[in-house]
Amino acid sequence: MTIEHPTRVSVIIPVRDDSRLSTCLAAIQQQTYPSELVEVLIADNGSNPPVVEPAEGNVRCVWEPSGGSYAARNAAVLASSSEVLAFTDADCLPTATWLEEAVKAIAAGADVVAGHVSVYARDCRRPHPVEAYELVRAFPQETYVSRGGASVTANMCTTRAAFDAAGPFRPELYSGADIEWSQRATALGMRTVYCPTSVVHHPARESYAALSKKLERVITGRFERDKLDGGPEVAPWPAPRALAPPIGAFGRARAPELVTPTARVAYVMGEFFNRYAAAWHMTRLALRTRRPARH
Repeated sequence: MTIEHPTRVSVIIPVRDDSRLSTCLAAIQQQTYPSELVEVLIADNGSNPPVVEPAEGNVRCVWEPSGGSYAARNAAVLASSSEVLAFTDADCLPTATWLEEAVKAIAAGADVVAGHVSVYARDCRRPHPVEAYELVRAFPQETYVSRGGASVTANMCTTRAAFDAAGPFRPELYSGADIEWSQRATALGMRTVYCPTSVVHHPARESYAALSKKLERVITGRFERDKLDGGPEVAPWPAPRALAPPIGAFGRARAPELVTPTARVAYVMGEFFNRYAAAWHMTRLALRTRRPARH
């Protein structure tokens, strides 16, 4: 690759007790982008034992055990030294041209690049219902960009200038601080683009428990963001439509990601579970925020 204006990139990966970090790092070492222009910062958010920093190479560790993953990302940004910040997660596998394509998009005028997140299952022919659901519905980056210029940090690159202008991630948010940050940047006039050629692979969740945990985190994070922004102190009840059967699931089961009849049936089951698990968590949160405070 020929670079007319060499641009240094800091890759930031938060981690807490995730053995998949090693395969993520191996994928980053295979990037087509020049390795001498890349530094990798592992943002250890309280692993036990702590991640060990390599003796050689371009990988460094930043330890931030307090707070959550967004606090760890902020600490890594402060420790970084590059013009471009590239975010991914320890369970992701960036493709070889991930950084090259993202930097091209920035060179073309983007302030924030939302790359494609390709979700995969253990067996795409016989996926668990949750895997089938995530194959179709997880990480819709193009939709996020079109609806308010948002992006998730599983695959997001930005310039340091844009990050400094928008400010750090809000570490007090339980979930969704990446969406909040990118929408904040967009509101300041930053240009966010979807880049389908800057790709990371992400494993689908594999169980009902895992999807339920995600839904609880996302729903709570959305409420906390609204409250911090001056919204009500109590969470809303689920809307009536949230309790209606997702009949459209049968049509969405024709998605090309679902390659067998078994996968299509699994998808419908997964969407039904997602609908009612979300309603359950919204109801629990609404009840919890209406209870009298204990003294």
